[in-house]
Amino acid sequence: MLGLVALSFVAGVFILRPDWSEVARGFVPSRPNGEAAHYGYLAVSILGATISPYLLNFYSAGAIEDDWGEKDVATNRIVSVFGMGFGSVVSMGVLAMAALVLAPRGIRVEGYEQAALILTAPFGKWGLPLFAASLAVGCFGAALEVALNLSYVLAQALGWNWGEDQRPKDDARFCTVYTVAIAIGAILIAAGIPPLKLTMFSMALTVLILPLIVFPFLVILNDPRYLRTHRNGRLSNLVVLAILAMGAVLALVVIPLEVVGGR
Repeated sequence: MLGLVALSFVAGVFILRPDWSEVARGFVPSRPNGEAAHYGYLAVSILGATISPYLLNFYSAGAIEDDWGEKDVATNRIVSVFGMGFGSVVSMGVLAMAALVLAPRGIRVEGYEQAALILTAPFGKWGLPLFAASLAVGCFGAALEVALNLSYVLAQALGWNWGEDQRPKDDARFCTVYTVAIAIGAILIAAGIPPLKLTMFSMALTVLILPLIVFPFLVILNDPRYLRTHRNGRLSNLVVLAILAMGAVLALVVIPLEVVGGR
């Protein structure tokens, strides 16, 4: 529910009343006029942020913990569609606000303090608190999910006890992993690494592991022993294969793009 504050980016677009035809054209991919490497690096990072591979395992582990059954399939489809839809709409709002507020002023975002100016145009003095709240909720949620998923992966691979609902003494190694992961993340920021650059770097790296994560799931999604009548259809397989192929191609170029275009 706290994440709904991020809708302020979407509301800001309507408050500024842009030319909607220009906004629509802005969302159509086009070739960059310059700095092609940096443009490609941003594209790879956005893809890595949108299709987060860790969510596949994280969501599956949660399904086991909550003892979901066949009766929960429809509910989870709705949750998935609306969840991805919400994130996509907010992302579109952020991009549109950046184009409306920052681009005309020639502001190039090198840190979160510059990005915070996005909401000052439509909301005035409330812009900075709204941006800070949106960033805090997003970072808090992502930190918990990524750290907890790391515990899931290690515990399940090594045969440890695991479960977020168990007492720490019953799955001590599972709890230790996510505790240490959060501490390491905090140390990186305390050491002075620019948060925005670290965010962009981590998002780009997720593209490298995208094919490795998605392909095994694609096999399972077509296995009648596990899914019976809920297996993927042809269209679903084509979509997943397209994502897999795109991720594989981008994975081959993400490191050069990081070196040439990353900042």
